[in-house]
Amino acid sequence: MDPELIAIGVAIGIAVTAPLGPVNLTVIRAALRAGMGGGMAAASGSMAGDALFATLAAYGVRWVEDWVHAHSTAIQIAGGLLLIFIGIRTAMHHVKDAELSLSDLGRGAYVRKALTCLFLTITNPGALLGFFAIFSGLGGVLDLGSVPYRPLNAIVGVILGTLIWWGFVTYLVTHIKGRVTSYTLVRLNIWAGVAIAVFGIVILGNLVRSYFG
Repeated sequence: MDPELIAIGVAIGIAVTAPLGPVNLTVIRAALRAGMGGGMAAASGSMAGDALFATLAAYGVRWVEDWVHAHSTAIQIAGGLLLIFIGIRTAMHHVKDAELSLSDLGRGAYVRKALTCLFLTITNPGALLGFFAIFSGLGGVLDLGSVPYRPLNAIVGVILGTLIWWGFVTYLVTHIKGRVTSYTLVRLNIWAGVAIAVFGIVILGNLVRSYFG
C-alpha cells in the first residue's frame, strides 16, 4: 500500500463529491428524515457510482469514455428527466411533525434512496469524464502504470474520500436535526425540489442549445 497515493485518492474523492448538487441534496434530506443511517444509506449509491468511475479511470478503460461520448445525449436526457421528476416529487412532499422522529424508514426506503443516488451519479456524463480528466491530469503524480497495485491504491483512496465526505455531511445534518421543525423541512423540500428540477432543466436546456446552436 502507498499512503501518499491513497491520500491523493482521498483528495480526489472529496473533490468530486463535495460540490452541491442533486445527490448532496438527496443525502441531506435523507439524513434529516432518518438520521445518519438514512443519509449514509442514500450516499452509498453515490459512493458505488463514484467507485465504478474511479475504477474505469484508474485502469484507463477508454472504450467506456468513448461510449459515454457517443451516447452523451441519451444519458443526459434520461438524467435531466429524472432530476425534474425527483425535484417535483420532492417539492410536493409535505412533512408532518411525526416524521421528524422517525429513525428507521424501513429497508425498502433505504434501498430506494441508494438506487436513486446511484442512478443520479451514473447518468451524469460529467462525473465519469471528470474522473478521466483528473486521473489524466495527475498522470505524472499518480504514475498508475508503473506498478500493478497503484491503480487499486488510488481507487481505495477515492472510496475513503467519498466516505469521509458523506460521513461528515450526515453527521453534521444529524446534529442540527433537533433544531429542524416540520415547517423548516417543508421549506427545505420545496427549495431542494426546485433546485433539483433546475439541474434537470439546465441539462436539457444545454442539450437543446447545443443542438440548435
